[in-house]
Amino acid sequence: MPHSSLHPSIPRPRGHRAKMAALVLLVVFLAALWVLGEPQDHLLCHLVYYLTSLQLGLLFKGVCYLAEELCHVHSRYQDSHWRAVRACLGCPIRCVALLLLSCYFYMSLPNTAGLSIIRSFVLLGLSQALNILLDLQGLAPAEVSTVCEQRKFSVAHGLAWSYYIGYLRLILPGLPARIRSYNQFHNTLRGALSYRLYILIPLDCGVPDDLSGVDPNIRFLDELPRQIADRAGVKSRVYTNSIYELLENGRPVGICVLEYATPLHTLFAMSQDSRAGFSRADRLEQARLFCRALEDILADAPECQNNCRLIVYEEPAEGSSFSLSQEILRHLQQEEKEELTVGRAETSVVPDTSILPQEPKLLISGMDQPLPLRTDIY
Repeated sequence: MPHSSLHPSIPRPRGHRAKMAALVLLVVFLAALWVLGEPQDHLLCHLVYYLTSLQLGLLFKGVCYLAEELCHVHSRYQDSHWRAVRACLGCPIRCVALLLLSCYFYMSLPNTAGLSIIRSFVLLGLSQALNILLDLQGLAPAEVSTVCEQRKFSVAHGLAWSYYIGYLRLILPGLPARIRSYNQFHNTLRGALSYRLYILIPLDCGVPDDLSGVDPNIRFLDELPRQIADRAGVKSRVYTNSIYELLENGRPVGICVLEYATPLHTLFAMSQDSRAGFSRADRLEQARLFCRALEDILADAPECQNNCRLIVYEEPAEGSSFSLSQEILRHLQQEEKEELTVGRAETSVVPDTSILPQEPKLLISGMDQPLPLRTDIY
C-alpha cells in the first residue's frame, strides 16, 4: 500500500527495497567477476578480507566515539563504563573476532601490496580518522529518517503518543455519555455519527483559534458538558469540547463535535523558532508522520477508535475554491454511506428457514373414538 487511507500524501512505513537492491548488486558484481575470469580459489578469501577490513574500520570509529562517551558516563550511562563501551563498540566478542579474522586473512592471503600487518592497520586507522574528521561517511537523510521511524525517535511519534495518552484516552471513552447528557436538554446531536469527535489535521500545521474565521459556514453552536478530572497534581482539571454547525447556502446541513489537533500548533511554533532547529520541510514531514502514528495508535485502542475520526487535508493554494466546511461535510456524508452499507449488509443476512426447528403440529383424528397405538388387534 503506497500511502495511508487518511490522505494520499501520508507515507507508509519503509519496506525492504534497499536490501533487495543490495542483493541485485551482489548478483551483478559476482557475474562481473565470473566474466572477467578471476581465479575462484582466492576470490572468497579476498571478499571476506575486505568485509573484515570494513568492519575493523567501524571498530576504529567506535573507539573514537568512545573517547567522547567516557566524559558522559555519569549522566548517560549511570556510572557504568561497560555500558559506554558496549554503546560504542558493540559486543566485545565481536570485536575480538574481527581482530583475529583480520590477522588470519592477512597471513593466509598473498601479500600483493607488500604491506606488513602493522602498516595495514595503520593505514586503515588513518583512513577512518579522515572519514570522521571530514565527515565522509555521514548518514544520508533517508538513513536518519529510517532509523528515527523504526526506533520511534521522531518528534511526530512523541507528539502522537502525548496527544493520545494526555488527552484522547481521557475524553473519548466518556464522550458518548456526555453527548447523551447534552441531548437530554437540547436533542441536536442525533445519529451514530454525532457521537464522535472529529479532529481536523491540516498538513501545513496552520491551527487558528477561531474556526468561524477560517470558514464562515462553520458556526459555533454550544459546548458539551465539561469533563473534570484530577491530572498530574492539578485538581479538577476541566476538559471541554465544542459543537459546531455546518452551513450550506445559509442553511444548517450538519452538526458535529469538532476541533483541531493541538500538537500541530507545537510543530508550527517549532518551525517559527530558530532555537528549535526545525525547518518548514521538517514540519511538513513530521506532520505527515504524526497522522500515521496517531492512526496506528487509535487502530489498537478499541475504547477510542469508534469515538473519533481524523479529517486530514492540505491547505489549498491561493485562488483555490477549497472550503473547509465542504471538506467536513464530505467526510460526514462518506461515513453515513458506510454506516448504511454496513447496516444493509447485516440485515440482508437472513437465516435459512430450512434448518430452523419447526413448531410442533397437533394432529387431530376425525374419528369419534381414539385409536389404540397397537395395530395388530385389527
